[in-house]
Amino acid sequence: MGLWDVRDCTACHLSWSKWGVSQSHTEFFVSPQLATFVLSIVPPLAIVAVIYGRYLRKVSKLTQDSLADATQLAEERIGNLRTVRAFGKEMLEMEKYNGKVDYVLDLAYKEAFARAGFFGLTGLSGNLIVLAVLYKGGLLTGAAHMTVGELSSFLMYAFWVGISIGGLSSFYSELMKGFGAGSRIWELLDRKPVMPFNEGLVIPPEKFKGALEFSDVSFMYPSRPDAPIFQGLNLSVPSGSVMAVVGPSGSGKSTLVSLLLRLYDPSRGSIHIDGYDVSQLNPLWLRSKIGTVSQEPVLFSCSIAENIAYGAEDPSTVTREQIRGVAEVANAMGFIENFPKGFETVVGEKGVLLSGMVASRSSAGLYWYGFRL
Repeated sequence: MGLWDVRDCTACHLSWSKWGVSQSHTEFFVSPQLATFVLSIVPPLAIVAVIYGRYLRKVSKLTQDSLADATQLAEERIGNLRTVRAFGKEMLEMEKYNGKVDYVLDLAYKEAFARAGFFGLTGLSGNLIVLAVLYKGGLLTGAAHMTVGELSSFLMYAFWVGISIGGLSSFYSELMKGFGAGSRIWELLDRKPVMPFNEGLVIPPEKFKGALEFSDVSFMYPSRPDAPIFQGLNLSVPSGSVMAVVGPSGSGKSTLVSLLLRLYDPSRGSIHIDGYDVSQLNPLWLRSKIGTVSQEPVLFSCSIAENIAYGAEDPSTVTREQIRGVAEVANAMGFIENFPKGFETVVGEKGVLLSGMVASRSSAGLYWYGFRL
């Protein structure tokens, strides 16, 4: 549903509500006694609407969360389809996904039953209003407190009030459903980023040498605050030098790079580049000056040339000669030229159409591009 459709729908239902209120005022003008009797059905209906709205909001949120879980499971398993098949777990993963989908279906049934009950109640309320007018109005007419013309007019007004209640209940139902479905989005929109995106200092080109200094750095991941990775780490990497960090799995080698890229901030201590504290630098500028090759090859579903040029500030300005130069440095020219389409070969999602070694070298070319300009 587009923005204009939402506005039109909202305006339509609000106009019905306004029309119902105006007809209620007219009813009091015609017969205050009969209007009070008829509208006594509204407070109980309002209480039911509040209870229903809270329930529908809760079910809608659960439905969206369950859909997200099912989608995440499907995406993860399909992305690792080779591993799933290698271990013969196709049937197990199908059962897991069916369980997720069945849970979503159960929530949809609950929502459908709640909506059906609420709409049935509001429809019944509209009919009860008309029946109440006929019953009470007949008694008042028989007692000479109303004329037949006044009863006919009042009946018409009551009919429009009933229609307005039905329209308002539909709008209220969709509104509560939207609140439930959009609660997670609003949570994300209201969150304040801990780190700035494109704010901070930029080291002048004449002062940027690349000298790196870790000073008394301590760090633990936010999800595991009781398991520190570093405690009082001190490390100095002079400008222009080559250093290898060696250690067992889980010792924090990759975490060093994450801290340098400022994907995380240290719990204590500081990191300096050419004397500038990394926490004061512009993160976007900082990451543009660092080339990283991850442990697993990361490629986008496009051509080899587009993947290699991805590291440039403006990939559209990259020439074929520059791409070839990077491929030669990454020792990737041999296999690229063996492809029928060469650099225009599409690698598939996450490089699935390439072998492991070919994907690794293409990924290395992607991250090395910035240093070849």
